Amino acid sequence: MLLSWIMKKVTVSAPGKIHLMGEHAVVYGKPALLSAINKRLIVTIEGSKAVNSRPGLEAGEIQIRTIPQEADSYIRHAINVACRSLRKELPSIQILVKTDIPPGFHLGSSAAIAVATVGAMYYFFTKKWDLEKINALSYEVEKKMHGNPSGGDNTTVTYGGFILYQKKSESEKVFKRLFFSVPQLLNHFYLINTGRPKENTGEMVNMVSKKFKLQTSKYNELFNTNEKQVKRIVDALHNGDEETLVDAIRKGEQTLEDMGVVSDKVKPLIREIEKAGGAAKILGGGGISDGVGFLLCYHHNVKSIQPILKQYGYAIQKVILGEEGVRIETK
Repeated sequence: MLLSWIMKKVTVSAPGKIHLMGEHAVVYGKPALLSAINKRLIVTIEGSKAVNSRPGLEAGEIQIRTIPQEADSYIRHAINVACRSLRKELPSIQILVKTDIPPGFHLGSSAAIAVATVGAMYYFFTKKWDLEKINALSYEVEKKMHGNPSGGDNTTVTYGGFILYQKKSESEKVFKRLFFSVPQLLNHFYLINTGRPKENTGEMVNMVSKKFKLQTSKYNELFNTNEKQVKRIVDALHNGDEETLVDAIRKGEQTLEDMGVVSDKVKPLIREIEKAGGAAKILGGGGISDGVGFLLCYHHNVKSIQPILKQYGYAIQKVILGEEGVRIETK
């Protein structure tokens, strides 16, 4: 007998994300400003034929192809979370995942996997599209990867655009969608690849937690200063104020360096960019022993920092902020 989900197929995509400011501090109840970016991960889920109709997949078997191939167990976890929540038995499905969001570089790869996979499974079973439900389930998935995530990454990837996010407690997470575009005057954001960090986000969050317990007063002050820069960046983007934007990114980056989440390898590059009139900061967890993943750089004339990047041997690429969140591509 054929099952109801036989030959269903759905393709869902989700964007990467960046922290404009607020990473680490957001774990301690402070607001963070995040943005979806123009890199996407695509998940296609297709139901297999009835088990007895052809050889191949058994009941409840999952066949996954990922490009690049290193997220299979995480995808399976996302599928299991979705099935448990929807009270559905695990079907026999084939999954294809393609992405241009490099994993481990603090661009929201794990959040994109969680959101796109959960979204695809949710629609696969229900033929409904509920962003609130997709976001909540994706947060549960993210706990496996990061242990104590703020929820900001999956929220940004789900809803897209700019998100002002705050986790006041485990049961009270609030976010505000900021409906503005980056003014053309300020449309000069770039990503600089400093190399994949040796530490993952969970390890960096745990490191800050240990330091916070030992130096609570110092870290509270850093978090408060970081919060001020979040608000200044929001105002600067809204008002097209380049001077405030650059200053706020610089001051926010300094708080991250004082938290100990920026490796000595990249600090000289950041200082050089600042001397040239720009600003640069880490994204997400950061790193301490080698690269920090991508730096977010702002400069109104990228040609003026090209010699600096050539000196350090780093590549730079344009990034577009405020992109669309998770969406159904085909159904």
